[in-house]
Amino acid sequence: MRLHDPDQHELLLPPQARLLLIGPMKTGTTSIQLAAHSKREQLLRHGVRYPGSAPNQRRPLGALMGWAVNTWARQKPLRPDLIDQAEIGVPPMSDWHTLRAEMDADLERRIFLSHEFVSQVDDATARRIIEAIGDRIHVAITLRSPGKIVPSLWTQSVRDDAQTEPFDAWIDRFFGRNAERPIGERYRRAYVQSALVDRWARLVGPDNVTVIIVDKSEPTLLTDTFETMLGLPTGMLQHGRSNDSLTAADAELFRRVNIILRDRGANWSTFHNLVWQGAIKLGPEHRDVGADEPRVVLPAWAAEIADADGARFAESIRHSAVRVVGNVDNLAARSKSAEWHSPDHLPIDIAAEAVAGAVLAGQRARDSLKKELKARATEVEELKIKIAKLSR
Repeated sequence: MRLHDPDQHELLLPPQARLLLIGPMKTGTTSIQLAAHSKREQLLRHGVRYPGSAPNQRRPLGALMGWAVNTWARQKPLRPDLIDQAEIGVPPMSDWHTLRAEMDADLERRIFLSHEFVSQVDDATARRIIEAIGDRIHVAITLRSPGKIVPSLWTQSVRDDAQTEPFDAWIDRFFGRNAERPIGERYRRAYVQSALVDRWARLVGPDNVTVIIVDKSEPTLLTDTFETMLGLPTGMLQHGRSNDSLTAADAELFRRVNIILRDRGANWSTFHNLVWQGAIKLGPEHRDVGADEPRVVLPAWAAEIADADGARFAESIRHSAVRVVGNVDNLAARSKSAEWHSPDHLPIDIAAEAVAGAVLAGQRARDSLKKELKARATEVEELKIKIAKLSR
């Protein structure tokens, strides 16, 4: 293991390298992706291509994985436990072929790709991704202590996947207290950090894997590392926005909204457009969250398990041959804990933000439809004129 601060010579990837960031959810990946997305043109001028036009490569990589990542296209019912069985919602392979063509056309720059779902794949799918990207691949895995990640996974599933299960029941399943309904394998593959690192080290070679330990006490470690790996100026990948978790009140509010939508037959398109992209992104994610607002944290018994797991993961990674940036002992940092009490009453401002977000999303959808209909009407009129001319 090589544990060190970022070093220009050691970290800099060779020209034409293809860097794949696969950090699990809630490990700082979103801030890096948003920075790269907002500065695509600047990256090109500094020898880095962030292909596509979206904030990340979710759809092209989803096509490779065969996963239903197009949330709006999933079939009913509105249940997160059936996502793995969904066939509609898997992006077409043309999404990947288009991205790959853009990558192959650039014979000089380093390529940067990213999505968190790649941390959840099995060996066979990982091999497919590696083969598709090519032999110049280098894998970056961002990690943080399990006790900080796990509560955020539940809030993320409420936001992204219409989760309806209460937090305490979900935690029981996650840590094996409910043997009849174990947590999905995707979650386990991303959670067991030692196995995650070992998988990719076996498949691409340890020299082609860099692990970055995220730590709030070193706020620029993450951006410094990626800037050095990609040969970018200091500060280029700093971004003001991150993927903050929902507060306890927000998460419980939307969990109950998800239950109502499920029971009343809402489809995934409605959930995606009006809840995820609307009520949440235009509601609570836009408000200033007070420092005293409770967050979702593990109960004491679960925090004890997570901390022990973190120590075990750290010990395994410490003895691996991959390159490690940051202090691996931070994976075993003591977790905050508190008994979970589902909020029964919510501040009216929180509910008002959510309702306003849904209304704004509806307005945006209506305006978009009007624009599309107007464009089609124009096309029809132009076609009529052409037909009239041909008939003369």
